Amino acid sequence: MNSPSSADLRSLDRSVVWHAFSQMQEYDGLIIDNAQGCWLTDIDGRKYLDGASSMWCNIHGHRHAHIDNAIRKQLDQVAHVTNLGMSHSTTITLAKRLTELAPAGLDHVFFSGDGASAVEVAMKLAFQYWRQCEKPQTKRTKFLALGNAYHGDTLGTVSVGGVSRFHSMFQPLLFPVLRGPCPDPYRLPSEIDPGKAATFFLDHYRTLIEKNADELVAMIVEPIVQGAAGVVVHPKGFLQGIKMLCDEHDCLLIADEVAVGMGRTGTMFACEHENVTPDFLCLGKGLTGGYLPMSATLTTNRIWDAFLGRFEDMRTFFHGHTYGGNPLCAAAAHATLDLFEIEQTLRKIPAKHTLMMQGLDRLSSHPEVGDIRSCGLMAAIEMVEDKRTKTAHPWQQQRAGNSCRRMLEKDVWLRPLGNVIPIIPPLSISESEIELLTDAIEYGLS
Repeated sequence: MNSPSSADLRSLDRSVVWHAFSQMQEYDGLIIDNAQGCWLTDIDGRKYLDGASSMWCNIHGHRHAHIDNAIRKQLDQVAHVTNLGMSHSTTITLAKRLTELAPAGLDHVFFSGDGASAVEVAMKLAFQYWRQCEKPQTKRTKFLALGNAYHGDTLGTVSVGGVSRFHSMFQPLLFPVLRGPCPDPYRLPSEIDPGKAATFFLDHYRTLIEKNADELVAMIVEPIVQGAAGVVVHPKGFLQGIKMLCDEHDCLLIADEVAVGMGRTGTMFACEHENVTPDFLCLGKGLTGGYLPMSATLTTNRIWDAFLGRFEDMRTFFHGHTYGGNPLCAAAAHATLDLFEIEQTLRKIPAKHTLMMQGLDRLSSHPEVGDIRSCGLMAAIEMVEDKRTKTAHPWQQQRAGNSCRRMLEKDVWLRPLGNVIPIIPPLSISESEIELLTDAIEYGLS
């Protein structure tokens, strides 16, 4: 078979491949041939700085020798075994390693293939728990979620999601969910003191939880930062307050760290910022360093014990994924965790964060830059039509999207979220690459 030409690849990419979150009638995306470190090279040989970490998942850079070698070594043993009735040492030791790294008390791991599945596992485990715990509470059928939440694209995770432009089409298929406000300090009512933002939002959730406590299965949150909402950074103390409310009313807490875990916010897990241990911790994206699809749901002895019993008791969790716990993925995850230690990744983030924000803060006077926010190496610029009123641009104008397309002229790739430009580079990004990134953003906004 002859290799297709660049023109053929572009034609096939527009007519055969159905790209996610893309209007295929107008599609004209990059086609990547190879990558190294923080750089992507397309089929024409042009290089682009991967300012979005290949959808927020690349941690230590592309083609890192340590991760490459770990996968090759695993290939010499076995590429895949099912975890239905068997396992593999690489997967077993990864599970143990995750429980040792996670907040204390998360001692059991269920592996899946993607972030949405990890969240769906947590939701189903929580639901089933209340039906077979020591004192079953079958009235508990409701979930509580944040405004503008995003937890994935399965029907279950779309139900707890709250981004209307992604989810409104599927409303007739979804189950009802309780929802409070998005804890967005930028959109705080003008009469509220910014220093009391956490209290303002927590008061809303206290009312919801107190009113529905007997019917709540769990509350689900993206801790500290809501990614698809526009990289919304929660007010300090909000997560800890939510945990206290859940504990007070015996409501299980699901922490979706698919996007914010694995060092992205400056700590290995975002929950660590406020010393919170959830009942479920969901991981994905960066778990394998951005190499292979793997996710994990960690939980406590309380949940685990409720599923133990004899075969005929029917307490089993009847849920699974063909590639759950795949050894190749587990090898990549082990190597990813190794590199956090070898390269002291977390220790370097504060200086990189400072440098990145120095570059972004100079854009604050731009007439369309309404807000610049960040946590660790996760930042965003929100573009507005009117800075005084915080009025958004009409979505049809694709203002952020047009800016990102201009950044390609400066060899930087970023992907917009509505009127927001998320800036989420690999944690391995260098100082010179950060400067190139922020210069390109400034150019894109001009």
